Amino acid sequence: MEEMALVEISDLTYWYPRGEKPALRELSLRVEKGEFVLLTGPTGCGKTTFMRLLNGLVPHFHGGVLQGRALVCGMDVVASGPRALSSRVGMVFQDPEDQLVSTTVEREVAFGLENARLPAPVISKRVEEMLAGMGLSRLRRSFLPELSGGEAQKVVLASILALHPEVLVLDEPTSQLDPLSSEELLTLVRRIHEETGTTVIMSEHRLERCFHYATRVIHMEEGRICFDGSPAQAARWWGPREGAFLPPVARVFARAGWEEIPLTVNQARRLIHGLESRGSGKVEVPGGRREGTPRGGPLVEARDLWYVYPEGPEALRGVDLRLERGRNLVIMGENGSGKSTLLRCFLGLLPPTRGRVLLLGERPSRERLPGLAARLAYCPQNPNAFFLSPTVREEMLRTLRLRGYRGDAEEAVRRQLDRFGLEGTEERDPRDLSSGQKEKLVLACALLPPVPELLVLDEPTRGLDYGSKREIMEIIKEYGDGGSTVAAVTHDVEFAAALADEAAIMGNGKSIVNGAAEDMLSDSLFFSPQVNRLLNHLFPGLIREEEAVAVLEGMRERMAAGKERQSGEAASACSRATVASARGSRR
Repeated sequence: MEEMALVEISDLTYWYPRGEKPALRELSLRVEKGEFVLLTGPTGCGKTTFMRLLNGLVPHFHGGVLQGRALVCGMDVVASGPRALSSRVGMVFQDPEDQLVSTTVEREVAFGLENARLPAPVISKRVEEMLAGMGLSRLRRSFLPELSGGEAQKVVLASILALHPEVLVLDEPTSQLDPLSSEELLTLVRRIHEETGTTVIMSEHRLERCFHYATRVIHMEEGRICFDGSPAQAARWWGPREGAFLPPVARVFARAGWEEIPLTVNQARRLIHGLESRGSGKVEVPGGRREGTPRGGPLVEARDLWYVYPEGPEALRGVDLRLERGRNLVIMGENGSGKSTLLRCFLGLLPPTRGRVLLLGERPSRERLPGLAARLAYCPQNPNAFFLSPTVREEMLRTLRLRGYRGDAEEAVRRQLDRFGLEGTEERDPRDLSSGQKEKLVLACALLPPVPELLVLDEPTRGLDYGSKREIMEIIKEYGDGGSTVAAVTHDVEFAAALADEAAIMGNGKSIVNGAAEDMLSDSLFFSPQVNRLLNHLFPGLIREEEAVAVLEGMRERMAAGKERQSGEAASACSRATVASARGSRR
């Protein structure tokens, strides 16, 4: 008799309230116990809705119309609801702020265990286990609203894992984490999966972190499942197509025309082994170091900048940093290192405790900001903090009014929505959009006319798929050609490499190092893109995908030429042997 799957969905279609089209369309799938399922797909394709279905939030919380059948851990989703499912299914949302309910880290981790009425010794043991395992011990008594976005995300995951769920559902779990914390978190998830048999269903856009962990990849588009198979099969299915949902190292091999597609840097190293010494240095690499020249002095400058939160830690400790006009800057570092605080000090949202900041030639302040609306734009880490209007259209019109725009506002809104792929969302509440759509909307508002001189971005790629990030990079570059300069805080190393001319890495409130992006983002385990880890020993400072594609195309051509030469030599040797044999026979 066939054992019942943990997740069994049959012919399921779902509409959100007032939805013009289904968010999920004719879904049918089974997930067995112990699988590690990776969900991929473009922003707004239905991944989050599918995961909400697994714990009953769809349809019980969000409402709408559901057709078909969904069984999770043997329970009917419609008949059981979130309360019953919560004991078997643990979910980490895209926005951790929406999931926090207590006052301190320790109380938050214990909250679910107390509601499950577990014995006090068990609660104490699991809380301590999670705090230590997630690197949160130092924050156990910290006030939750004062945590960074990444720290909050780790707290939410710890509170869910403490419940020992049968099915662990993760919606963009590393979106706000620094590279090292992401590796730690995913290593922990993989260990839980392998050692306890917990079924993991995860959606993630930064595929270099987890693609090789998955036992199964499901790709969705427009609410449908387009592909369902192993990671290796997924790589072959995507091949060299534009916008492939693959890790960067796999994507560059596919784009370079290789037949075998590696999924990790280690596999890629083995694949090119032996080709490295055969003229690899003769490959002409496009791009290279972006020297450039500053255009008219610094836009922002910090000198010996300190900031101490009231009754809190020293968030910034003597930071010296300078952003030249025309030189895009990315700021990286671990969660809680002071990156977002630095941006707020740049803008005057936080007054320096000590030191000096100059913004567009003057000291910044909250009072001065409204007068700079036409010259700078700020995209905060949490897009919900940006929205003040009831519809997308009104939000964009509000921004145009603040900018003093004198043209056709309705036409400007229409063009911007089309440009960012947000057409059809005009009358929706911005808060009801998917996480990726919210990020795109905030950036679309920030880049409305007139073009800002300075664009300040705090984690701009959170919730964005590779295709959306590529489109946004192209738009930012266009605005850069028109005179804009970008300062961005990000944990997305691949995005940083594509955007940056300059990079700074922060730690413990200080700017540890800063300089040219090719130097700062090279030769590192965690702050280097995958293509650099693969090819830096041959091409120091290579950090961008286009450069790697050119190198790999050259290697593939040399390999093909070598095989052709070997084939010709073998054929010639065979011909000589045949002739010699024939001569011997005649004798």
